[in-house]
Amino acid sequence: MSIRFDKDSRKATNGPMIFFSDPSAEISLGEEIRGAIESRLSFYAYRRPGDLMISFGSSEGVTEGIGEPGFVIAPFYPDAPYLTIPYRQVKTHGCNSGSSYRCPSASTTREEHQAEIRRIQEVLKKNGTGKIIATRISVENKRVDVGATFAELSRSHPDAFVFCFSTPVSGCWIGASPELLLESGHHGLSTMALAGTREAGHHGDWDIKNVEEQQMVTAFISETLLHNGIDPLIGDTFSKRAGKVEHLCTPVSGKPDIPLSADSLTSLLRDLSPTPALCGMPRDLALKIIKETENFSRGYYGGFCGPYRSPSDFSFYVNLRCCLVEDTRYCIYTGGGITLLSDAESEWNETEFKSFTMRDGIRFEN
Repeated sequence: MSIRFDKDSRKATNGPMIFFSDPSAEISLGEEIRGAIESRLSFYAYRRPGDLMISFGSSEGVTEGIGEPGFVIAPFYPDAPYLTIPYRQVKTHGCNSGSSYRCPSASTTREEHQAEIRRIQEVLKKNGTGKIIATRISVENKRVDVGATFAELSRSHPDAFVFCFSTPVSGCWIGASPELLLESGHHGLSTMALAGTREAGHHGDWDIKNVEEQQMVTAFISETLLHNGIDPLIGDTFSKRAGKVEHLCTPVSGKPDIPLSADSLTSLLRDLSPTPALCGMPRDLALKIIKETENFSRGYYGGFCGPYRSPSDFSFYVNLRCCLVEDTRYCIYTGGGITLLSDAESEWNETEFKSFTMRDGIRFEN
């Protein structure tokens, strides 16, 4: 049952509200999202993969860090503050994260993307090996209907984590992520190594470039868990479809010897995110080259988000297949892993296929 407020008297919700995937819930959820935007509340909405239940919540303020039960939002760069939209009411913003992240001014051109790839490959040649993610952006001047877009993404991507969040610091983001970063449940921790991309429905073996790219991610995640006192259990690799593309996916799980605290979870997440699938490796080198070669900040693209109740009960997904929404424009973010075997034209086409998740899902205001 949805609670409705009119625009002038809308207040933050008291904890998450639950909707189910039927037409009446879609209308109610759209009204809640629209009202939160008009009232300048921080809010979140999400639907877990394969689920019919949608959670929505709003708050007058946000807090910094992980520990307060709520919806957690992390930016791309691992040294930047995490935010939480809390389940309890917070009147002021308990964070010092500066002004809102803004939409970049212009789309990445093909020439800019190819120049970045050449620069990355020059660095990788000197390094001898590795991988660095090149990201491009597509900026359009149109008014997005966030609620209708969320509903369409939920319909068209049932196996994705469909999410939307907005705070004065992060701006408003919406997407359908195929990639679990880290989840805790009764059987311990779960994550996945997701990398390598080709058009969905492709038959035959994966090529060497994509196999090597995915193996880098699997090795990084396993080593990160070991470094944090968690013995990784690596599952079988399979092809995972995500819209019009598919990826190589290896499930990884593990159980901490000592239960996680909020501090040890934060330390693990900072070691884990961004993974090589969103950044590259060696990670320090990749972060340095990304800062030097991209003429925009990634903001919250490539970070993560999701619900947090305690250090033993959370689900965090990578913020990808997403866009940043402003009042009269939006920006789609897509990226691909560049290695010494990468071809610039193929990489551009790969980002085109990845962008269809949002291009096909976005709904505009009349």
